[in-house]
Amino acid sequence: MVSISFLTLQEEDAVELAAILNTKHLLMFDTIEDHVDLLWDEDIPKRRHLTHLSGITKALLYTRVEKTAMEVLGDRLVRMWAQPTTSFDPKSTQELMSWLAKV
Repeated sequence: MVSISFLTLQEEDAVELAAILNTKHLLMFDTIEDHVDLLWDEDIPKRRHLTHLSGITKALLYTRVEKTAMEVLGDRLVRMWAQPTTSFDPKSTQELMSWLAKV
């Protein structure tokens, strides 16, 4: 399992992506939260407000999720990353394994 994150320019972009990933059974336990990037112009910090979409998927589905995100959002996808999930409660693990797309 991996915890996968997407940063988008607008909340609507994150919701659109989440809906498509959900329809294709590629992402579970999705959450959205506000995110602020700190950018530097010379020595002056500037803030860029983004939306952070995150969820859990099977590690073997990462390439499909990445391709789908890039196809759906294009330039509206600011950043994407994933981190391994090494431990999950048994009930959620069972739900993930039975619901997520089969590889």
